[in-house]
Amino acid sequence: MGALSQLKDAFKAKAQQVGFTQVGITEAFPAPHIDAFQHWVEQERHAGMAYLARPDTLAKRADPRLILADCQRVICLAMPYLPPQAPLGETRSGYGRVSAYALTVDYHLTIEEKLNELALFLNANAPKAVAVRSYVDTGPVLERAFAEQAGVGMPGKNTNLIIPGVGSYVFLAVMLTDLPLLVDPPFTRDLCGSCQRCIEACPTGCILPDRTIDAARCISYLTIENKSSIPDELKPKVGSWFFGCDACQMVCPHNARPGEHTSPLGDPSLPEFVNLYELLAWDEFTITTRFADTALLRAKRRGLLRNAAVVLGNQGDTNALPLLRRHLAEENDPVLQDAFAWAIRQINGEDA
Repeated sequence: MGALSQLKDAFKAKAQQVGFTQVGITEAFPAPHIDAFQHWVEQERHAGMAYLARPDTLAKRADPRLILADCQRVICLAMPYLPPQAPLGETRSGYGRVSAYALTVDYHLTIEEKLNELALFLNANAPKAVAVRSYVDTGPVLERAFAEQAGVGMPGKNTNLIIPGVGSYVFLAVMLTDLPLLVDPPFTRDLCGSCQRCIEACPTGCILPDRTIDAARCISYLTIENKSSIPDELKPKVGSWFFGCDACQMVCPHNARPGEHTSPLGDPSLPEFVNLYELLAWDEFTITTRFADTALLRAKRRGLLRNAAVVLGNQGDTNALPLLRRHLAEENDPVLQDAFAWAIRQINGEDA
């Protein structure tokens, strides 16, 4: 086991070299907290993310060996990103706010390259050929549960993984491997205690008492993964959040650390507030070009225009009415028609 211990130390040093500030290793089976996840799905708290409830993905989340034959270890890694710069309550008329994680080049592109580099490192230094399967929140793996079991941190009441001294502004990645590396002790402290700040700050009340999220009410879900209309009763609660939401993280005491922040992902490629008047004047090609290689393209033109209309409606600026009316007349998509009509009524003070 001496050779594997040395390899583990060398791997962790390499991971930190390429930008992962935390690394933990744990056994792949049994998957931690799988019963809680399945219960969450049975309660339909996953909203429109049907892929989470598919029998094949549920089975894989319960047993990583269905993803990688003879999987023995899950390597959990965390990479920080820059926190929001503007205060939580700041709004700018005509502008929509973007969640901090989405301001750089799409993290999937950057982190996947680093995971490939780490997989090559393992194979170059292991005593025999190693099987590795890596994910950056793209595979059927309970990343946060494994990260807690690997000693990296613990999921807070808002479900984000909290790392002591670091906070929750981190991306998580996992590497499944058949290499029996020595495991790390689990994280056992409760970092939340009686704190309720995230629950109180959530505009839609989506944080549940059992430390899970009702995705159907989460602004991040509503503005990114949601492909339908945002329910009328939740549109006003979206406020100025154009893409994602950081409210629950911005009030977390573990994110109140002072000092300068850096991220291996580099400087932001997008502003924290997007000009919605400009956005509504762009065609699909321009939107794709302007937001190329960023997470904003996940919402596609339809989702971005829907979100822009809701934000402008919430801001109540009458200067937006001509643009909203033009789009309402030109768009045939019922989701967009719903958003633009609602925004117009909201600005006019009509019954929305």
